[in-house]
Amino acid sequence: MNTYIVRGKKIHVEIFGDRSLPAVLFLHGGPGESCYEFVYHQSNRFSDQFQ
Repeated sequence: MNTYIVRGKKIHVEIFGDRSLPAVLFLHGGPGESCYEFVYHQSNRFSDQFQ
């Protein structure tokens, strides 16, 4: 996981798959909603087609 600081806010980024593949950006839900379920299940499913 990479952490970037943008305008004083920390942004955590996880990258899956080969960097030569087309990129897909997933933004998790609103306040109190997690993206863990998506990352856990879908990252393996899509990592052979997308970054």
